Amino acid sequence: MKKTKGEELPIRRQLGIAMVETYNIVYERSQDFFAVYGLTSQQYNALSILHDAGEPLSTSDILKRMMEKNAGVSRLVDRLIIKELVEKNVNTLDKRLIDVNLTERGKDLYNKVTTELSGVDDVYKGLTDKEVEVLLNLLDRMKQ
Repeated sequence: MKKTKGEELPIRRQLGIAMVETYNIVYERSQDFFAVYGLTSQQYNALSILHDAGEPLSTSDILKRMMEKNAGVSRLVDRLIIKELVEKNVNTLDKRLIDVNLTERGKDLYNKVTTELSGVDDVYKGLTDKEVEVLLNLLDRMKQ
């Protein structure tokens, strides 16, 4: 039980703190995993979105599909361009739009990381499959 200035924190506040601490640990470990490939989790997410779409997408379409919503998708795409993982082209139907597409190098890296993605799940290795199911159910209930 966490305490502050001699008094015990309410249990639901302890839960909130524990969830933030756990998120930070999981996030940091996932960033470490993707850093091995020269990526961040957000960059991998963008590559995954483009791969799964099977066609070029605008930055606004990428943002709509991202797990972590942030307004910095244009900068994220620009970083992926520098790494030669994606390219931008003017949309042939609407010249005002810019399409983002995976390059061959981007496809290759996406496939390589994806085949080794189970390594990112190592952060949960202290839990049994049954405990993971229980935790997922509890988190689902919290979201309702």
